Formats: sequence, C-alpha cells, structure tokens
Amino acid sequence: MKRYALFAALLIMMLTPLFAGAQSPSLKIAYVDLQKVMLESDRGKEARKSLVEELDKRKKELNQKQDDLQKMKDSLEKQSAAITPEARADKEKQYQIRLKDYQRMTTDYQTELQQKDQELTRNILKDLEELIKGMGEKEKYTFILEKTQGGLLFASPSMDITDKVITAYNEWAKQHKPAAPGAPKTPAPAAPKK
Repeated sequence: MKRYALFAALLIMMLTPLFAGAQSPSLKIAYVDLQKVMLESDRGKEARKSLVEELDKRKKELNQKQDDLQKMKDSLEKQSAAITPEARADKEKQYQIRLKDYQRMTTDYQTELQQKDQELTRNILKDLEELIKGMGEKEKYTFILEKTQGGLLFASPSMDITDKVITAYNEWAKQHKPAAPGAPKTPAPAAPKK
C-alpha cells in the first residue's frame, strides 16, 4: 500500500511541472523528520521521561521480586538435605508458583509499557499531523513528505521544515497542557502564525 502511495506521489511530482503553467506558478515541497520531532519536541521529551520513570519503577519492583526468588532458591538448596521429601516438594512448588508469577509480571509490565509508548506516540503524531496540515495549507505547500517513512532518498536540507515544526509544536504544547486520562482531549494544533 505504501509503495502505491509513494509511486502515485512521485508520479504526481514528475507530472506537475508539465502542467504547472496551467495550474499553479510553482511547486512547493518540504519534508519533516517526525522521528526528530518526537525526540526533540517538549511533548516528545515529556513522553520519553514518563516512560523512563515508569520503566525504572517497574525494574525496581522486578529486581526485588528476583532477589526474593533467589533467596528462596538458595534457602531451598541449603535445606534440601535436612528436610523431608514432602517438605522439599512443597517448597519447590511454592518456588515454581512465585517464579511463574514473576515471569507473568515481567511480561505484563513489558506489554503495559509498550502500550503506553504507542498511546503517547499516537497522540503526539495526531497533533503533529494536524499542525503540519495547517502549515501546508497556510504556507501553500504542494507536498510535505515524511523523511524516514516516505521513501525519501534525498532532499535538499533547505526543504527540511522539521525545526519549524518542532518550534510550532512546542509553542502549541505550552498553551495546551496534556489532558489527564479520561478527560476530553485538547483541540488539535493549528498552523503557526507568521
């Protein structure tokens, strides 16, 4: 699907100069590096910081559980010769239950963090899409391409509007604090004013 869209965009770009005299005086093209925007914008930094804090919190919990498991295993190995086979089997069963709980918790935490990352990314990209669309309309761009996903192999750095998008998004974000979970979403950003 992306190949067809890319092919269609390239075909339009190649044919547009042929009809430019009849339709418009010039072709105005730019590109944006959304990955850079995600890394350098204030909201992107906030999202990354939030994820790192959550990851650190979860790591501490998991490390504590892992230490408890190791102590339980060491205790079982030390006591194995001194306890009855039934008591040993019972302790091994308890250890296996805790080990499975630990493994399940690890998987659950990874899944939760991935979902949170995807949700934060999706929200930022939705805002950016509206912002870039507004910029394109206001500044009369014919095309605004995404640098990494659009198959862009080369473009002059003068066509890069990534820093302009970061600045506009940061200004918008200062005026619109992120909504709390369950609260209504803030309106999408409009194009920056010149």
